[in-house]
Amino acid sequence: MKYHIKTISNKSEITSCPQFKVDKYNWGGDYRPETSGALAFIPGTGFYVKMTCREKNPARVYTQPNDPVHLDSTMEAFFQFYPEEFPEMYLNFEANSNGALHAKYGNGRKNRSTFPANLHEACACKGTVYEDYWTLELTVPLELIDFVYGKSDLSAGDTITCNFYKIKESEGLTHFGSYTVIENETPNFHLPQFFAKAVIE
Repeated sequence: MKYHIKTISNKSEITSCPQFKVDKYNWGGDYRPETSGALAFIPGTGFYVKMTCREKNPARVYTQPNDPVHLDSTMEAFFQFYPEEFPEMYLNFEANSNGALHAKYGNGRKNRSTFPANLHEACACKGTVYEDYWTLELTVPLELIDFVYGKSDLSAGDTITCNFYKIKESEGLTHFGSYTVIENETPNFHLPQFFAKAVIE
């Protein structure tokens, strides 16, 4: 599976980008809200992702940075920006419809660190609730990528890896949706070997 990251000049052009669908429910379950999105590269700024979920009244208890939003109705984006050089290092961004963002980086699921407050805020995470659906928008700034990897020289022709998720881990409409197929016995999104390749164009 390969996603094509379109280079755009501003966020409003995200509607012209290829869509991805979060429609793999690797661990079953009947509740499968329709979820899709698009990822773009904005030179000089970073990566911009906008996701949409067809879901009424999404659970949204948490409001603070790095709250356990996976217990709410949450959309997520995980990235490896230099997968060949740093095969274990990835960034996870998880947010509910309040725009409360849980974001960390590290090697593996257990060894993860939070971002400095200014870089966390620079992600400009925003959740918007409508009558029948909700959207999530966030930016991964080049400054944040540089903080994690020591460089941010990504441009057209480069390949990253990524995955996108729709989740709610608490009781009531529990579900685990992903963009790619994940071959694991129990729910686990922290498996970079199942991330999709994505090429900047």
